[in-house]
Amino acid sequence: MSRISTGWRAAVGAAVIVASVNGVAVAAPVSTATITIDSAHPAGRIASDFVGLSFEMRELGIGNLDAAKGNTAALFKTLGRSNVRISGNTLDRDTLWVPEGQQPPDPLPTWVNDVVTPTDVKRLNRFLSVTGWNTMVGINLGRWDAALGADQARSMASILGNKLVAAECGNEPDQWVGKAFRPAGYAYPDYKADWEMCAAAVGSKRIAGPDTAGTSSSWAASLAADEKDRMSMLTVHQYSAGPDATIATLMAPATVTAQLKSVSANLAAAKANGLPFRVDEANSAYGGGVDGVSNKFASALWGLDYSLQMAQAGVDGVNVHGGLGVCNEPIWNGKFQRYTPICAADAADEQAQVYKAMPIYYGLWMARRMGAGRFLPLTLSTDRNVTAYAVKGDDGRTRIAVVQKDDTTAAPVHLDIAVDGRARSADVLRLTGDSLGAEPTAVQGATVDRQGHLDPGKAEQVRVRGGSLGVDVHAGSAVLITLDGC
Repeated sequence: MSRISTGWRAAVGAAVIVASVNGVAVAAPVSTATITIDSAHPAGRIASDFVGLSFEMRELGIGNLDAAKGNTAALFKTLGRSNVRISGNTLDRDTLWVPEGQQPPDPLPTWVNDVVTPTDVKRLNRFLSVTGWNTMVGINLGRWDAALGADQARSMASILGNKLVAAECGNEPDQWVGKAFRPAGYAYPDYKADWEMCAAAVGSKRIAGPDTAGTSSSWAASLAADEKDRMSMLTVHQYSAGPDATIATLMAPATVTAQLKSVSANLAAAKANGLPFRVDEANSAYGGGVDGVSNKFASALWGLDYSLQMAQAGVDGVNVHGGLGVCNEPIWNGKFQRYTPICAADAADEQAQVYKAMPIYYGLWMARRMGAGRFLPLTLSTDRNVTAYAVKGDDGRTRIAVVQKDDTTAAPVHLDIAVDGRARSADVLRLTGDSLGAEPTAVQGATVDRQGHLDPGKAEQVRVRGGSLGVDVHAGSAVLITLDGC
């Protein structure tokens, strides 16, 4: 393989995979693919906290995210330091803030299901201290109370300090009319006036918004232009599909195109106004996810691929949404939350705050292993459903992620990769599952244990010979290749 001046070339050779049919060995040809990586022109950055999590406000009020209980803190530490956003539909719909030293009203207003107090924020602060994470926390703007909003803002700033990346004023205001929080005809100018009341109560630039439900909404771009001097971050939500999602649609290249296109206008608006841009609530399908899709191995490949797609496009972070109830059972308002990264195996574990890692958790874990650094532009040519990303890490090492989204019954892809001459070997981590529609998921054959730890053991070692290395990527799997010395 000849070197090229613009970077490295990865090509699939003419290797064959030997299989057995009725006891007779046959050769299955491997499809051709080419990856060209431009190592000379590093592009946009991927931040160390790019991949985060998102939970409903109710999780604070019912005592979850407690470092003294269960394995939640360990699961967060296993992912690595990042950003957890706490808001969601329960924020405006049914959460009441009660100041320090006060008792909740008796009886509670009919709309209240959850109560959050400074004690809950202190518990969150301890959790963040133990895990090393930061947070964004919502303030109820849908049912606005000026005194309570100002008190919550002061309390959060005092208790959380620099761990509070931003307060979020309300959740999905572009859907408030349908939720009866605002009258018909409520539009962006009305929302802007509401947002300004909340911003005045927060009283600092640590404010994120507008947390719109749709990435196509113009409210985010308008808020960025109008309020950039008071904002620390522009935020929107994105769900790749709806209740009709299938594994085939989730894995389809058209989904990648649609995901990137739908954030492009608001991403451009954020950059034009000098604001970071975060998809602070995201997952595979809205409405709690789809059984047989959002809770299966396909979601692991989607989560890895989606995270790196967004980062490479210039998004500053994503927070994958979920709930801390029993796996595949209703958590709140009848929603099953089948897309959640972590959930309890049964009611006893839910009470003890002991959670299991669902497939998407493993995909997020793999994405986090890319580390902080700058993307290396690449060109991929293949007749298979493959995506690839390369990052030159701040630690000087180059990492390449390859996601093979064909059904697991298809033939593997063999990569013959020409690498930087300084490299002598590479470590390979594999993300695998029994099938795209099965739940079991592993990294190097290892799974997250009951204590919340993942120990994949020693990575597969691949020698670099003559400036090239070969790696087989099995259908329906992903690999993370880390080069030594470059």
